[in-house]
Amino acid sequence: MAFSGKLTAANHADLLAKVTNFITGDPGTPGRDWTVARQDSLTWGPATVFRNTGLSGSEEVYVGLCAATYTDGVKGGLVCKVYKAFDAAPRADGGTDFLDTRYGNGTGQNGTHSFLPCWNAAMNLWIWSNKARVMLVVECNGLYGNAYLGQLRRFSLPSENPWPLACLTDGYTSLWQYTTWHDSIATTGSYDIDMHRRSLPFVRRGYWPKGSGYYHACHQICRPDGVWSSHFAVCPTSVISGASEQTAKPDTLGTIGVVFPPGSKRVLFPLYIVQMEEAGSYAGAALAGELYGVHWAPDSLASTESTVGGYTLFPDINRVEWHSFMALGDE
Repeated sequence: MAFSGKLTAANHADLLAKVTNFITGDPGTPGRDWTVARQDSLTWGPATVFRNTGLSGSEEVYVGLCAATYTDGVKGGLVCKVYKAFDAAPRADGGTDFLDTRYGNGTGQNGTHSFLPCWNAAMNLWIWSNKARVMLVVECNGLYGNAYLGQLRRFSLPSENPWPLACLTDGYTSLWQYTTWHDSIATTGSYDIDMHRRSLPFVRRGYWPKGSGYYHACHQICRPDGVWSSHFAVCPTSVISGASEQTAKPDTLGTIGVVFPPGSKRVLFPLYIVQMEEAGSYAGAALAGELYGVHWAPDSLASTESTVGGYTLFPDINRVEWHSFMALGDE
């Protein structure tokens, strides 16, 4: 398990370089022993696909990052991919395309991809990595973006769930018509529990269990049969009853926020991914896995970037209205 501490990056390309340097920088340290499967120069910026072996040491986990910058030279961020298999041969020779949806996670409405938005400017960066997954938090101009890329913690044998993979971020992009920009945050109580830019405990599902598809259907898990799916919920933060997403709000304006007095112990809730069979149905639900090193910390008064038991607390992106924190650490 490896944690970078708080780093800085100068721009999108430097952000990718800092991630690369950290997670590939020490082959003798688990989490810093990722290898580069392939590097590409794509239309919108440099891209790298990384490989590791999972905690078992005998699997293949592929994570892709592209430092994509919009035509104005300011907007953009990291396009994020996770693959269940990847052919590292050059694309011209039949290798896997970076935006591949046959082996990699698929796209959402209007061809959107998982995306961590940040301006092409100075930013702070935190990286947590083990042999199974990479987690990122990026702070730029006071807003915190996030990504969880790679394996979930299994609750089954590898033969029963060969690809416990997830690609979860707080944004989407179609490069570029349909895009979550870095400053796209909620400022009123009308923004709902599972909509818009959110931290990992409230990551957007691709489909509300009783609803229809969204741009953010690009945020996906891989089912045991190898099919990438946006039919999932994060528990315990998601409402998977019949409640509508318009009414499912844990708190607005801090009026009923959970408060832990200074010096008291805080509660860090583990987060589980529940796979849904299909949109519009609760039948066939199954536990897909747990988010390694991600917890939900409901606390109105916690301090941003403070630590609790080795976990670092980050605010929900819609922090004006949502009084809870994301706790990240290595396990």
